[in-house]
Amino acid sequence: MKKSDIIKNNGSSTVIGIMGTAPGAGVTHLSLTIAVFLSSVAGNSVALADMSGKDCFRQAGIILKNNFHRKNRIFKMISIYEQSDSSVLSQIMSEGFDYVIVDFGVDYSGNFRQFLMCGIKLVVGSLCWWKIHNYVEFLVMTESEKSRKHWFFLANSSGKDGIRYLRHDFNIGIRQIPYIPDPFCLNEECLDFLQMLTGEF
Repeated sequence: MKKSDIIKNNGSSTVIGIMGTAPGAGVTHLSLTIAVFLSSVAGNSVALADMSGKDCFRQAGIILKNNFHRKNRIFKMISIYEQSDSSVLSQIMSEGFDYVIVDFGVDYSGNFRQFLMCGIKLVVGSLCWWKIHNYVEFLVMTESEKSRKHWFFLANSSGKDGIRYLRHDFNIGIRQIPYIPDPFCLNEECLDFLQMLTGEF
């Protein structure tokens, strides 16, 4: 199977691809948050796949194993696949999960074909003035993608001026990610945001 065909042939799973504009953008934090929401609140089975090449989910797996009883809903509904590659991702797609969340890290050039085939595409970055150039560079790099108008662009830092700037210069609407200190302990403030992203409820 070709690398670019993996997500296309995923059966009934909804695939959420998350891409960062720079290291430390918060891709893994958001991936875990969405997984916990989809499993513990919405009752879905979820696979988390790390395609970032950074082994981001190792600590999350340790937390699940050590802090949640095997009968706990979160433990039962989330499966973590560390250091995933094309063959692992292909296997995940055939296992009947309701959702597959793919953490692509910041490697757009290496993963863009798979990212483009995800049903829900999320881009995460910072709008702090000393980091906004990373967001701008990502938007310039992806400006030829016709499907970009359907992506969700997210900011993990407050920056109303940055939001106005990107809306004016790139015609991009950016949503603010609410403050979520711990992905394993969701608060009511973030539920509307997560429902909006996933379409649940």
